[in-house]
Amino acid sequence: MPQPQPSAAARYNPPLQRGALAVDSACFEVNSPTVIGEAIDGEVMVINLVSGIYYNLTGTAAAAWPMLSAGIPLDAIATAVSHACGIDTAVVTRDLTGFVAGLTAEDIVRATGCASAPAGLPAMAPATYTGFAISRYDDLRALLVIDPVHEVGDFGWPPPAEPRKPA
Repeated sequence: MPQPQPSAAARYNPPLQRGALAVDSACFEVNSPTVIGEAIDGEVMVINLVSGIYYNLTGTAAAAWPMLSAGIPLDAIATAVSHACGIDTAVVTRDLTGFVAGLTAEDIVRATGCASAPAGLPAMAPATYTGFAISRYDDLRALLVIDPVHEVGDFGWPPPAEPRKPA
């Protein structure tokens, strides 16, 4: 089955928004329960369950996702990516800041307090630096939003079977 292709307008690498994020102390978390993200075969699929829009992160963005979603400070993520990819930390910081600003604008992540600084540098395997791009898809939006699983009550889905009465 062919993979859906984003339009040129849907694939973006958000521009740096200077002053929008304090990189040295900023921590973020996934905007759950409305957003879920899962790493699959080196890519990350993120779905906004309210809007029905889904996203695909690959390369450096996918490698950084576990650190970002775990609440690791952005400066530690930038340093880890810089070391793993052999690229200047200032370049990674600029790109990461723009990427996170885009994720925040799409309500994928939200700012959170940093619990504590990581004991050491977050682990990231050596990689080729590809920047922090994200692909946005809304082709299944109507299906994701009207899916009956979203209409779940306290009883769960599907409704539990009635208990049988002894004969």
